[in-house]
Amino acid sequence: MSDINYWEPENLTDAVSILADRADQVRALAGGTDLLVKMKKGLTNWKGIVNLKGLTELKGFIYEGQTISIGALTQISALIDNPLLSLHFPALVDAARSLGTPQVRNLATVGGNLCNASPAADVALVLLMYEARLLIMGPNGSRQVSIQEFYVGPGQTVLQQGEILTAIEIDLPPLNSKGVFFKHGKRKSHEIALVNVAVLLTPHPGRKQIAQARIAVGSVASTQLRIKDAEDSLTNSLATLSAFEQAAELVKEAVNPIDDVRSTASYRKQMVGVLTRRALVEAWGEEL
Repeated sequence: MSDINYWEPENLTDAVSILADRADQVRALAGGTDLLVKMKKGLTNWKGIVNLKGLTELKGFIYEGQTISIGALTQISALIDNPLLSLHFPALVDAARSLGTPQVRNLATVGGNLCNASPAADVALVLLMYEARLLIMGPNGSRQVSIQEFYVGPGQTVLQQGEILTAIEIDLPPLNSKGVFFKHGKRKSHEIALVNVAVLLTPHPGRKQIAQARIAVGSVASTQLRIKDAEDSLTNSLATLSAFEQAAELVKEAVNPIDDVRSTASYRKQMVGVLTRRALVEAWGEEL
């Protein structure tokens, strides 16, 4: 690593000011599990980093009514240890558990997983499925965007000069719903997803009918996607294997994966259908 400038602001206002004044020359540091790797590999030309780790106001959980707010600097490992998340958002806990190694999870942050904007990100995919809202602070004050609006392309977000992601809000899903996260890679652990899928099914009470479906997929397009056609095909339909297979086919038709060193596009396209079908069956949880 070449010589770089380093700042460690004491509060959020100072952090925003430093980032805003130095345009594209500096980057914010959260956990560093992605940022520092890029810097060591010489993949950047940044001239400084702004270490946000001292901003304790951006860490932890706040519960208000039906909403949970997760500070952007909350470590991935903290998601696994949180009993309320385990009860209401088990898919988020599963995604957190699948990320890297214990050492990585103890450093990596929720906000970093989002801002890295990888189409293969695990935690970010489940937050997309749970329809998270992202709170952002910048030189012009605060604003809120939906997670679907946050991504522009691989490694690109809507964050403007000087802006910092501060928190993630998610509403509790219906009590009778079930969320499922599946990840496929060449190895069972320490792996970047070749394909990942997150689904949420909410049944009509007392009926074998789906009231609402959400399907999010990753590593099969330039950004992570919600597949609305597949979701609409299941809404108010009977929960049958045929219905789940049809939804999986719609997912396959909607994605546009690429060939790279880890997989071929055709394999990703096939596997996203397989994982979607499996996830829907698992999320329904009853005999079909």
